[in-house]
Amino acid sequence: MTQLYWQVYLNLERDFLSIADTIHINDKQQEVYSMKIADLLIRTVIEIEALSKDLYLSNGGKMMDDADMYFDTVCMEHLNNLWKLDQKIVSVVSPAIYLEKEENIILRPLFKANKRGTSSADWNKAYQAVKHNRVKELSKGSIKHLLHGLAALYVLNLYYRNESIKDISSDDRTSVNPSFGSSLFAVRIHELIGLKVDGTYHKRGNYDECIYLEDHEQNSKRIAMEAVNALNDLHNNAAKKLLHMAQEKKEKGEEVTMEWIQQESDNIYNDLISITYNKLEKRIYDSFSNIRYDIVLNKQQY
Repeated sequence: MTQLYWQVYLNLERDFLSIADTIHINDKQQEVYSMKIADLLIRTVIEIEALSKDLYLSNGGKMMDDADMYFDTVCMEHLNNLWKLDQKIVSVVSPAIYLEKEENIILRPLFKANKRGTSSADWNKAYQAVKHNRVKELSKGSIKHLLHGLAALYVLNLYYRNESIKDISSDDRTSVNPSFGSSLFAVRIHELIGLKVDGTYHKRGNYDECIYLEDHEQNSKRIAMEAVNALNDLHNNAAKKLLHMAQEKKEKGEEVTMEWIQQESDNIYNDLISITYNKLEKRIYDSFSNIRYDIVLNKQQY
């Protein structure tokens, strides 16, 4: 059933793009409206309502009477608390759309989607106006409101589908299509930089804006971390041996000088570390060269 909402979304997306066959959609046409556009807006937000409730219930939301399960202040509020959806960014990338201004291309479609009334998202306010008084409020059924509503529905569909790309190479991760099946939008993928020595995830400044994120495939990450830990253990053992030797020297009443420490460090390195260091260095190089990646939904897991 995970494709049910997605197929409806794709139909709405195609209907929107069909408008671009007759209207040159650029920055100046954002306020263009029509009965068809208003109808698409209504259909889009009806889908948002249904999908947000489904996501709410399947992700720990409390069951309640349908009359009390408001899609915005209840369902979207819950989902926003889980995943920071209000910060997630979507870009308009269709070659059939001729937008140039950043505010029309880079969207945060679920910003204020958990609010009601005059505080809610513009696409929701437009939907409510058109739904309750289509003749008087028809101008609210504009290209801009429809585009932002579709972007909101697109994001919710991505979270509902919960799809990921598993076990790919470093080269393959650069060729992942950020549209994830859309012909209209693309998302930001959080780029993973290196592997921290302690194994923790490196979050960049745009982490909360990204709908997808790169992560290390767990098995190859484990192999790399085991190699790093083996090298750390080697150095730690060398340090412990030097410390033990220094303590014995002090117990005999002998002075522990910097020259002695340097000399014994060199000896320990030659005796303990140099024998296995090259093998470990190659092991680390090989494990990091062969590390694999997953592309997964950003559910604020880090």
